[in-house]
Amino acid sequence: MKQTRYIAWLTLCVLVFYGQGLMAEPVEKFQEGLQYQRIDPPQPVTEPQGKVKVVEMFFYACPHCYTLEPKMQRWLKDKPYIDFQRIPAIVGPSWADQARAFYMARELGRLDELHPALFKAIHKDGKQIYNEFAVIDFFVKHGVPRDKALALYASKKIQAAVNEARVMTVKFGLRGVPAVIVNGRYKTAPFFVHNQEEMLEVLNTLVEKFRNKPEALSGK
Repeated sequence: MKQTRYIAWLTLCVLVFYGQGLMAEPVEKFQEGLQYQRIDPPQPVTEPQGKVKVVEMFFYACPHCYTLEPKMQRWLKDKPYIDFQRIPAIVGPSWADQARAFYMARELGRLDELHPALFKAIHKDGKQIYNEFAVIDFFVKHGVPRDKALALYASKKIQAAVNEARVMTVKFGLRGVPAVIVNGRYKTAPFFVHNQEEMLEVLNTLVEKFRNKPEALSGK
């Protein structure tokens, strides 16, 4: 009888332990420090109320940024809760002129048109946009008067934007592109994962973390 009670008690313990295991939190597919990293210190964001800030850091001459562009556009569809921003990364001195071209296109109000045109010029047409002459030539070929393009290139406003991009590249701790920053707190990139598709899965996961925690959206 005692042995029977002992076996029954042991069986109950095993069942309780097993049940607790089933109720435990599932292991997350993506782990901090592996597929994404924390930005330390976190950077302040000014996203609209209730939205998650997503910043894409890129470089026009980067072939991986070029292939990511259409994928990112598809990812952004049907996501009104995303406040999306592009910032041209400046990891080295030779990156600055392409960043300048980005901000010149934005200042002209033609970014939607000229952003893909810059990618095409480099990756399809074989253009080397690494100096003032090449930047000005690109804009002239797209209908911008040369004197206007020269004035924009040298303007304090454009220089200030380029300087800010350089600062943000450092603050986000970037050593390569493309990279995506979520709410100034986390970053992920294709070189953290197997491919760009998986990077977008990680991005989805990080965005949902903030959507499910309203207090995180306020930066608290």
